[in-house]
Amino acid sequence: MRVVLVTPGFPTSLNDHHKPFLAHHAQALAAAGADVTVVCPAHPDAPRRHDVGGIEVRRVRFAPSRVQARVALGESYRVFSGLSALWVIPMIARLTLATARQARRRSKAGDAVIHGHWWFPCGLVAVAAAAAGRRAVSVVHVHGSDAAVTTNAVHRWLARRVLRRASAVVTVSEDLRSWAESLVQRSHGPHPPPSTELGGRRTGPLLQVVSMPVRTERLGSPTLPPTDGPIVAVGRLMAEKGLDVLIEAVALMPTAERPEVVIVGDGPDRTLLEALALRRSVTVQFVGAVAPSEVGQWYQRARLVCVPSRREGFGMVVAEALAAGRPVVATAVGAAPNFIADGTNGHLVAPGDPKALSAALTQAMQSDPGLSTASQDELAPFSPQAHAATLLDLYATLSQK
Repeated sequence: MRVVLVTPGFPTSLNDHHKPFLAHHAQALAAAGADVTVVCPAHPDAPRRHDVGGIEVRRVRFAPSRVQARVALGESYRVFSGLSALWVIPMIARLTLATARQARRRSKAGDAVIHGHWWFPCGLVAVAAAAAGRRAVSVVHVHGSDAAVTTNAVHRWLARRVLRRASAVVTVSEDLRSWAESLVQRSHGPHPPPSTELGGRRTGPLLQVVSMPVRTERLGSPTLPPTDGPIVAVGRLMAEKGLDVLIEAVALMPTAERPEVVIVGDGPDRTLLEALALRRSVTVQFVGAVAPSEVGQWYQRARLVCVPSRREGFGMVVAEALAAGRPVVATAVGAAPNFIADGTNGHLVAPGDPKALSAALTQAMQSDPGLSTASQDELAPFSPQAHAATLLDLYATLSQK
């Protein structure tokens, strides 16, 4: 199977902290026998063509270096506003040409699958490149931010047309599947739902939930949490991760009982979060970004792990923390309810509620810090092997259409 992955960014190495799950996704497909190439925007610290963990990566130039750098670091939705939005046109055009070229090169020996992550811009690129090719099918992979940025009629109009023209739409959670299905169904009103057949003709894209792979081997064996360890949060420093809610929650605790908080990650809101912690007299250690191979060390130091996100597509940190043996206090978004048994291996609260989060953190810290894990049966559907097998089955189905 020949697969061209189109992504808005891709790690420059296996030690790059930026979207490592995309590298794990590509490696899982390659390990299962797929011929994988990644097409993505240029990165200031990477050549136009190179190898990352055995995956061929082709990076496409489309704008001045300062614009490309921000896009490569996951700030597309911030970059493409005002006059800067004009750079969207050359980016989509260049990515589509490069993707179509790779698909044609690979389709000489059989069908190619063009798999675009996030409906915009890479889902749009995947659909356009597949339409330009003779033997390619398109898959649009929907993540958490896809629904969040589809906030007005223009966005919904474009998203609807991208999803409808895809051969398949893959989402990382059931909630996102429902969101994608509602968009697709609204495009044809009372007609049959997506993926049905009429007279041998498919009336819409196949819809399937496929979570990103959870790599637990780099976390080490689960260990008992230290009773004097900090609360650890891992994630990009931006509003959707809810780290300000965590700081506010700790500030609600009596001063003498406030635990140390360690935040692992970087992002545009670091200065705001540092100022908030100072105003609320909360002790926070901002570690900054760390290599994926080092994240497990911070889980090991934690008394518990907090995931206070306002929204998540999947929520990789919840699965990783439980795999490391840490109790988790998280908001009930993404896949967290699939992993956390409330009061057993963690606690679930509503997003954006500092008071509820504070109470849950206090209860968790007063509980016996025993080993809190997700069972192997719970984690098995999220393994790289299961991830790749599900996608290859989907690709095979599409190629037969």
